Amino acid sequence: MTAAIRIRQRTASKSLSNSCASAISGQIRHKTCESLRRRRASRVYPGQKSAVSLECGCHFVYVYCSRRNMMADIGAHSGGRRVKNGHEALAPGPGMTLAESLRQKLEGAIAAGHLEPGSRLDEQEIAQRFGVSRTPVREAFRLMAANNLVELRGRQGATVRSIRAQALIEMFQVMAELEGLCARLAARRVSQAWGSEIGEIHQRLMTAGETGDIDVFYDINQEFHEAIYEASRNTFLAEQTRKLRNQVAAYRRRVTRMPNRIADTVREHEAIMEAILAHDPERAHSAMRDHVNLLGDNLLDFLAAFE
Repeated sequence: MTAAIRIRQRTASKSLSNSCASAISGQIRHKTCESLRRRRASRVYPGQKSAVSLECGCHFVYVYCSRRNMMADIGAHSGGRRVKNGHEALAPGPGMTLAESLRQKLEGAIAAGHLEPGSRLDEQEIAQRFGVSRTPVREAFRLMAANNLVELRGRQGATVRSIRAQALIEMFQVMAELEGLCARLAARRVSQAWGSEIGEIHQRLMTAGETGDIDVFYDINQEFHEAIYEASRNTFLAEQTRKLRNQVAAYRRRVTRMPNRIADTVREHEAIMEAILAHDPERAHSAMRDHVNLLGDNLLDFLAAFE
């Protein structure tokens, strides 16, 4: 067990990505297996206990770092204040319960792509992070499951929902129509003042695209689409569009990372803005639908990246 403790001490003070932790674990596991094979070949087992401890230790590297990274991503997205006891400040809005506030923060982290499909949500660590009991965390998981964002797996807890390729394509098609309708209504209802707002967002998007910071670009891209949801002045439509967007958010981030996608996004956003500000509903709907939908070569490229 001494070896496992040494691994814990060395990794706890370092900031390792999940992939890096996995690589280190694999190297240790490889050496452990070699050691065991040599012991078995000679039928001598005095070191078997320490080898097992190494195996436990390398598993700890990955699990420990993966969970720590997950919680850091949630905190980074939520923007909550740190309080003296190290918990993230949780301030429910008017009429919101603790569970609803937690759901909002976790859904935001999923929508921003900080929690990848298949990621396990640790009930105890989330409760400790936000300084609450497990009860509101469980309720938050149930609320998210109702929105098809997570899957509840009994004693295994909750995991961020993974979506099959065919289902994902169908969801993108529906998403394209919903966002197209938002753009259509926006073209009929926006004021001239809105032009300054969307123009400022688009300018920041172009700057982020020039620097090549995909994460910043993606966040600003979300702002652009959110502004159009609001401009539709249809609360129900905006809410339904956000729900579906949150379900496919991690995959939309993957699309952003495809070659030439940043340049294409900037160009397509300009066409959408021009149509809305020209009060041309048909053109706005068509431009937005084509922007969101996965058609032709873009679909084939996405499927290749998805696999």
